[in-house]
Amino acid sequence: MLTALSVRIPEKSEGLKKWVDKLRRDKVEIQINRARGVSLRHITYTSYSGEVRLDRADRLIGAQRTQLLCSEKLVFPHKSGYHRFSSRSFSARLCTNMALEVLRECQCAAQLRLCVYDPHAVAADFVLHALQYCVNPVVVTDKTDIYTLTRNRALEELGAGLTLTESRAKIGKYDLIVAPSGVEDTIHFAPDAVVLTTGNPDGAAGGNIYHGYRFRMPNGFDSIKPKELSEEYFCSALYTLGSQFELGSIVPLSCVGGASSQTVKSLANLLDIHCKKEYNN
Repeated sequence: MLTALSVRIPEKSEGLKKWVDKLRRDKVEIQINRARGVSLRHITYTSYSGEVRLDRADRLIGAQRTQLLCSEKLVFPHKSGYHRFSSRSFSARLCTNMALEVLRECQCAAQLRLCVYDPHAVAADFVLHALQYCVNPVVVTDKTDIYTLTRNRALEELGAGLTLTESRAKIGKYDLIVAPSGVEDTIHFAPDAVVLTTGNPDGAAGGNIYHGYRFRMPNGFDSIKPKELSEEYFCSALYTLGSQFELGSIVPLSCVGGASSQTVKSLANLLDIHCKKEYNN
């Protein structure tokens, strides 16, 4: 069972009601919601004092305190034992699913210089699928032993090659960079590069960087999602903690970065225009 914690702080009252609220005890409510085989224990903490006393809800939360679904605005005291659930596994799937669809749509995919920035080797399957559309992608990884197996499989099954490297030095020269686990290093991308990643890449500069994904959440799950949680975050918990692995096949409707948004088709068009300008002059 998943556990979510919502904190509600009523607007400050005036006059006599203000003093009455000061005397009121904080309220803890619990609701069990179910959808598509998933059970969510939703705990709502109403604080009249403006403070959150975790001891009031601790018994209800129990062992779920280490992977609690809650707003990123909720900060737990150091050494309290409480931790907000966080995982990029689902977001990584959204990232690679969108990248694969872009390669399918892109007319110049065979000309694209594709770089997969994957230090922890989480996207080996994506690389094998990408080889159906592009030629000799470069994989930047610290787990070359894992990717050596992928390279051997690609050669045996597809007759295709890929280049492995641990160097980050030349990432900036590629047209499409896919970084499903986020960008951990300080990297300067080419101005026209398209970068699909997860999380906010603070160390990255240049390029067209997209790290948020919009998609249609399967019917039913929206009825149990706490309103303060984003769809991507909630589905990440369903995928990682709730074993809803079918969510891993979702292809985003669009990706966002900064003030811009792109669909699969518009990204493919962007790369096609870049290829024609770069390689046909």
